[in-house]
Amino acid sequence: MNLAKTLDVKQGALYEVIVTTMNLNNQPHAAPMGIRILSGDIFSMRSYGETRTLNNLKTTRHGFLNVICDAETFFNCLFKPYKLSFDWSMGFPRLKRASAWIHFKVHNVVEKEDYYEITCLALDVYAKRVKARPLCRAESSLLEALIHYTRIKYYEHIKREDKIIKLKSLIRHHLDIIERTGWPKLRLMAEELKRKIS
Repeated sequence: MNLAKTLDVKQGALYEVIVTTMNLNNQPHAAPMGIRILSGDIFSMRSYGETRTLNNLKTTRHGFLNVICDAETFFNCLFKPYKLSFDWSMGFPRLKRASAWIHFKVHNVVEKEDYYEITCLALDVYAKRVKARPLCRAESSLLEALIHYTRIKYYEHIKREDKIIKLKSLIRHHLDIIERTGWPKLRLMAEELKRKIS
């Protein structure tokens, strides 16, 4: 399988998805992650610290990449997971709102200096037909701010105040863009994120 061709993306570029996993008690978990297609059906992602996603993947060795077309679902993963709805028809949890799903198996986990590199093999791809829509900078900015937010906890754990200050500054920059260009619901999420970093 050629994953880049199947998803109509560029090999080597970083794409944001939501990774769904489960623990040994079949409890689902969803987390935003960046993936990079390396070749064919091989892709990699990074985990900053010993996250639930990393621990679940080490234990079960399987998960789903969920291709999501809205920033709100990324927001809910971090702050309102009770709003997520899962489909278990493939034996592992996947998000019902996804426009495409990639079932994968973990090939290798390597600990690096600041993160874990997880290399995976795509097993199957499932996709819905999705209508194209115009882009709004606010949604991309919310996604970028949420990604920066996910790294703060790790840098707090290793006591890197310089990294935390930089991440919060980047988040504030993106929240300003949302304030200028977003719609009311997006601005409410931005305000909630602003309170989280205050």
